[in-house]
Amino acid sequence: MVAARLVNGLALIVLTAGSAYAGALLRDLNMLSTEEEIELGKQMSLEVEKQEKVLEDQDIQAYVDRIGKRLTRVAPRKDVTYSFEVVNNPDVVNAFSLPGGFMYIYTGLMKICTNEAELASVMGHEMGHVAGRHHGESMTRQYGYDMLMSVLLGKKPGGAGQMVKELLNVVRANRFSRENEREADEVGMEILFCAGYDPEAMLTFMNKLLDIERREGRTNLLPIFASHPATQERMRRLAYLVNKYPPDMRANSPRYQDRYEKEILSRLE
Repeated sequence: MVAARLVNGLALIVLTAGSAYAGALLRDLNMLSTEEEIELGKQMSLEVEKQEKVLEDQDIQAYVDRIGKRLTRVAPRKDVTYSFEVVNNPDVVNAFSLPGGFMYIYTGLMKICTNEAELASVMGHEMGHVAGRHHGESMTRQYGYDMLMSVLLGKKPGGAGQMVKELLNVVRANRFSRENEREADEVGMEILFCAGYDPEAMLTFMNKLLDIERREGRTNLLPIFASHPATQERMRRLAYLVNKYPPDMRANSPRYQDRYEKEILSRLE
């Protein structure tokens, strides 16, 4: 299997660089513990599923879940259980993760992907946010630890629901720092490559988004770009990151276009 060969071939790289890689992810101050992140993520996920329509097509849900599990096996953060849900909204090009590993992908985003590797690149980026504990960092910075704890502990029963909605809006709009976004790109590409996908798929997906921006005549149009580095700047950096991976190994990394067209695009028409 190509994925297994790639992971085995990277064993030395992962073993020698792994501790520094994981250490860099956790270097930023995050006031929330893993247990607190998971509990907050659960509350926010309940709110998502009140507001959004989860796709009822179980075959598509299962397909996305298989991609998620493949990425999870090589993700650097192992103290959360990742989950993946497809939101049935063809007009929204977005995906977001919640604290604790909950992830939502909109059908509008899935329709502009042309292969499985491109969808996996978006999911890998969102897992990069979870791995970097960016949610706790961002929410602590904006609301303060005491306010977050009042929600978690139910100390403000009248206002907790509204606070959860506000927190969800922050996460859904991808309001992370530029440094968080750059780190999520780098970690996401590493996850993508170690899972056996072509890392250049992240760059080709970004190019599609840039084309959408150009057609619409303005930048940062899409929710997924709410606070990301400017698209062209981001593409230059992604091109630099892609070149860090051995060309001979990248050459045999699949994108799975045929099965994506069959299993996803044909069903979303």
